[in-house]
Amino acid sequence: MQMKKVLVGCFLCFMLLFFTVGCGGSSNTPQAGQSGSLKEIIVSQPVYGDSWLPIYLADQLGYYEEEGLKVSFVNFDSGPLVIAALIAGDSHFALTGYDQVLKTHEQGKGTKMLIATTDRNPWSFFGARHINSIADLKGSVVGGGMEGASTRAFTKAVIKYGGLDPEKDVQYINLLSPAHVPAMEKGEVEGLYTSGSNHVELQRRGYNLLVDMTDPAQHLEVLGSNEYPLFVLQVTDDLIENEPETVQQFVNAVARAILWQNEQSDEKIAEVIKPVFHHLDEEILLKTIARTRQTLSANGFFTQGGHDTVEKLALEIGLINAPVSKDNVVDDSFLQKAYEKYK
Repeated sequence: MQMKKVLVGCFLCFMLLFFTVGCGGSSNTPQAGQSGSLKEIIVSQPVYGDSWLPIYLADQLGYYEEEGLKVSFVNFDSGPLVIAALIAGDSHFALTGYDQVLKTHEQGKGTKMLIATTDRNPWSFFGARHINSIADLKGSVVGGGMEGASTRAFTKAVIKYGGLDPEKDVQYINLLSPAHVPAMEKGEVEGLYTSGSNHVELQRRGYNLLVDMTDPAQHLEVLGSNEYPLFVLQVTDDLIENEPETVQQFVNAVARAILWQNEQSDEKIAEVIKPVFHHLDEEILLKTIARTRQTLSANGFFTQGGHDTVEKLALEIGLINAPVSKDNVVDDSFLQKAYEKYK
């Protein structure tokens, strides 16, 4: 099933962010629309990201429809706006970062993570052709995502890892994923975080790969652990309470997709997922899938070690102010039931 892209204007994004920041907790629960016998479900996301692969595979394989759902994906400019849409009741699920859910909890918003699509951080950090180390970036402009987003947390960790002060030694700008390669080509930035097809393209063009999280040794050095479940599926406590069947249907479909992807070749996955990443040529898509699979979770479950790693980094960079218990932000009961049914 071809996924539908929905363009959301800046005004709506602003209003959603204002609602989240300026108002108290919301008890809104989206009402699932009807399309024939299928419930219409909206998923908010910052971009179509390869690290949410099983979420999209479930769509392309028809698993959502088989579970009784018709799913649409809505793009926003950043992770905080994605969560704003979720809290405002304008989406049923959100594709976001683990640390963002910790931040949401600290703000008093009741949400849970249902599935971790990755068990390690998949990002990398590139420098311009004349930048040979992180230390060379002192005084430079770098692409580091939006303040308060998971991308900014990672970028600051990399800058600190390279021996620089992440608060003083570089200037950050927020670039959308499609702008990563052009920004490097035009010299607008001298370093940036990236992933997926952008990683493949930057490497092909000869930019210097300074940090690569698919390397276990570097992952351990930068983040202090080889567990970091960055990419997650988030839902409000209200939806869990008011529409548990809908939540279970969605998780069932994704669990089935995880089981399917575990048994397939890179070539087969690329063939199925091509409609989602239709802008990529076959060679880049195949290389992207091969790289992405190095950090994907084999089952979607959360671990205490992974939670502790994300929490530690979020505390160090000031994204959260106090520890958050894993039990307060994770609900894997739906995933357990899915595997009892299908595995």
